[in-house]
Amino acid sequence: MPDPVSLDTASTVDVDVSAEELKRRRETERLGTDPIVPLVLRLSLPAMIGLLVSSLYVFVDRVFVGRYVGEIGLAAMNVAIPFSTVVFAFSILVGRGTAVVYSIALGRRDYKEAGKAFSGGVFLHLVVSFIIMAGCLLFMEELLMLFGAEPHSKAAAHEYISVVLLGTPFAMLTMHNHLIRAEGASTYSMVTQIVGAVLNAFLDFIFMSGFGWGMRGAAGATVISQAVSVVLVMWFFEHRSVVRLRLADMILSKSMFSRIMINGLTPFMFNAAATFNWTIQNHMLKRFADSSGYTVTTAMAAFGIVMSLRQLMMTPVIGLSMGMQPLVGYNYGASKYGRVRKIFKFSLLTSFLLILIPYGTLEFFARPVVGFFGATGGALGLGVYTLRRYMLLMPLGGLAAMFSHFFQGTGQPKQALAVTAVRQIVLATPLMIIMPFFFGYDGIVFASPFAEVGGMCFGVYMISREFRRLRAKEEEMEALQISREASGRQSAYSGNGVKEDAAESDAGKGASDVG
Repeated sequence: MPDPVSLDTASTVDVDVSAEELKRRRETERLGTDPIVPLVLRLSLPAMIGLLVSSLYVFVDRVFVGRYVGEIGLAAMNVAIPFSTVVFAFSILVGRGTAVVYSIALGRRDYKEAGKAFSGGVFLHLVVSFIIMAGCLLFMEELLMLFGAEPHSKAAAHEYISVVLLGTPFAMLTMHNHLIRAEGASTYSMVTQIVGAVLNAFLDFIFMSGFGWGMRGAAGATVISQAVSVVLVMWFFEHRSVVRLRLADMILSKSMFSRIMINGLTPFMFNAAATFNWTIQNHMLKRFADSSGYTVTTAMAAFGIVMSLRQLMMTPVIGLSMGMQPLVGYNYGASKYGRVRKIFKFSLLTSFLLILIPYGTLEFFARPVVGFFGATGGALGLGVYTLRRYMLLMPLGGLAAMFSHFFQGTGQPKQALAVTAVRQIVLATPLMIIMPFFFGYDGIVFASPFAEVGGMCFGVYMISREFRRLRAKEEEMEALQISREASGRQSAYSGNGVKEDAAESDAGKGASDVG
């Protein structure tokens, strides 16, 4: 018997489709039927590899800056992070919100709705990117002071950021990689990221080592690489996707706009809160570094290295969550709640096991890893000290991201927002402000890990409650199915009884005629 979702959406499915289009749709529909373990791995492994390579944008930039510009360049990169997170926050507001609507529409086999989400998302990204680019360039000096720039690295930070901002439209449009994964084409999504990251590393070497362009060279390499990645992303939607970019669909309805914004609000808040906390962190470093025996430039350089390594360490978790999200969204949209629970449980366990690998590597090889960034002297010693303490609780705290991604993927923005808010606002912000007054530099180091663990505990509570709700819905659907089958059997039995009575009546009438 067809499920309720299929019945509700049957009218929205195109009847006149080509054989190639039908084949692509059948591939997408495998998200709801293939075995869970190989399916999660098939989507998550390319996502993890692609994310790891994508993380190399910042990692490689910092390595080249550390080697060719020095400690001041590393401190400048730390100041540039809030600018990057602002851009990323708005890009993910649209990109992840669009991906959720897109995944659920695919789960319902509503390809017209999916096409509107894609085209509308492109339009929103372009509008938002030009607003952010213009605003940041116009108020650059004020924003540098707001984000905690210190005098020695301010000029280098300005030089880097002013170039990177020119690539804001490209940085945002790469978010449509989420939609490629939603169709199950995670390998192609990975390729677009790998090409961009490899090109970035090559151009960093050419621009900084060969041409000696310094901070501007690192920024220019990033912009060009992102532009190439966008070309590859858009090629997919022109030639291989189940949807196409249409100008008519770029004008969003109020309903579509609100759904994209609501579903993208949680990751937006996460990254907006990260920008806020990073800003507080920079100001706390400026205030407490000297009293703890470190120069502000050295402290910022050390934290810049540690945060780059943290991003790499989180790759398994974020990669699995990116592979998991379209799966839970598709199966939730198809009312397959048992699969939704199994997908999340497997993803959570696997991410915990995988995060132990980079965790152990960074703890045991902290000195050579920090030294690879070109750090020497005080920056090297402080970087090693900070890295080992900052990463201490990350195997547990890092899993907190899985819970918000689950709720976001199933179209439950309020629950996802609650998980994120507890971690990033209720816990991280107060701890970042209060702990340095008692523990100095160490208070800055431990504030974020403590907040991550607290967020994970709250996430466990929220996911337990959600699983009880899904089990109840499953039992309700099973009861309804049994009731329908019983009604069907009763109808069939009644129909057979009527036929038997009619046959007996005809036989009696025939006997009477003979008599």
